[in-house]
Amino acid sequence: MLEKFKDKKILILGGGTSTLDTKWENLNYDYIWTCNDFYISERLKTTKVDLTLISYNTDITNHSFRDRLLKDNPIILLEPYHYREKIHSDELKHFSNEFNTYSVHIPFEFKNIAGAASRLVKLALMCNPDTVYFAGVDGFNTTFTNKHAFTEHIGLKDTDTRREYSIYYDGFIKYFNHLLELDYLKLQNLGEGYDYNIGSEISSKFFPLKNEVYEKIRQK
Repeated sequence: MLEKFKDKKILILGGGTSTLDTKWENLNYDYIWTCNDFYISERLKTTKVDLTLISYNTDITNHSFRDRLLKDNPIILLEPYHYREKIHSDELKHFSNEFNTYSVHIPFEFKNIAGAASRLVKLALMCNPDTVYFAGVDGFNTTFTNKHAFTEHIGLKDTDTRREYSIYYDGFIKYFNHLLELDYLKLQNLGEGYDYNIGSEISSKFFPLKNEVYEKIRQK
C-alpha cells in the first residue's frame, strides 16, 4: 500500500500555522499527506490529497469530509491507539465498509503532543522517500496567538486541558530530537524560523531549510 512512496518527494500538511504562512504550493513534490480536519481548509480546497490520517475527533459522518474522500480517493489511515474507544464503534464500521480504511501503528518511544502530522512525518521516513517536506508541525508561540491552519481557530481550544507553554515546548522538543534518531537528512521543516515553530531550534541546526526551498516557500 505504501510502496509507491519509496524514493518520492512527500509533502505533509498539518494543522499548524505554517501551513498557512508558507507557499508550499511552489515546491516540486509527488504526493500530499494530511490529516483530520483538512477538508475544512479553504487553502487546501483545490489540492488533491493522496493520504490522510484520521483520529478519534474527526467527524467521519460529515458530508463535506466524505465528499472530499470520494473526490480525492486518498489512502485513509487510522491509528487504533489514537482512535480510542471508537475503534469498535458501529460508526467506524460503517465508514470502513464504505471507504477503504487501513489501520496503522506508528511507533513512538514516548508520549508526545505534537499531533497527527508529526506521526505522519515519521511514517513517511519509514517509506524510504527521497524527501519529506512538512508544514503545520509547529506548536504555539508563547502568547498562544497563532492560528490553526484548517479551522482557523486562534490559540488553545476551550477543551484543551494543557494550557502551559512549557508543556508544548517540551513535547515538540522531544519529538524533534526523536527525529534525529531517524533518517533526518531527508527532512525539510517548512515552518522553520516562525516564532510558533518550536522545533526550529533543532531543525535549523541538523536539517536546515535549503536555500532553494526557502526562496520558494517564502516568496512575497
